[in-house]
Amino acid sequence: MKTATDIELMQCIADGSEEALREIIDRYRARLYRMAIALLSDRVAAGDAVQETFIRIWTRARRYDSRHTVATWLYTICARRCYDELRHRRRHREAVEQLSQPVTAPAGIDADRIMEFLQQAVSALPPKQRIVYQLREIECLDTETTAEVARMSVDQVKANLWNARNAVREKLKQYGI
Repeated sequence: MKTATDIELMQCIADGSEEALREIIDRYRARLYRMAIALLSDRVAAGDAVQETFIRIWTRARRYDSRHTVATWLYTICARRCYDELRHRRRHREAVEQLSQPVTAPAGIDADRIMEFLQQAVSALPPKQRIVYQLREIECLDTETTAEVARMSVDQVKANLWNARNAVREKLKQYGI
């Protein structure tokens, strides 16, 4: 089944093939996890979101619309699950401020430290900006796919990306980068 296309695999999953589901999981698990961790800033919650994404694929494979790519469908399901988690946190006041005070960076910052500062800056973004930033800047999805996954218009994606880039730039300036 290694040479099957994503659409063929989805048809096999709809027919009950666990092997096809394993193949889809192998192809997309890491990418979905990266997106979920960037949105949720919590490894356990990100793992849960990805797992729930694949459970939904298994239970709803017959609903797959081949007019959309499998990747878009997976990202959309996972992103919605992450949004649900973020709403749940906000409703129950479990979200904690990611950056309470700016950190002053020493003159000779190493690459790992810069990545840490970047991750903190992205984590501090509002959810819509965070998903757009993650999909466009980290996952390198095009604007149209990002709009579809994030359930936004192309103009909303562009505006959120512009705001996210500026916010990240400003936060990195606070770190001396």
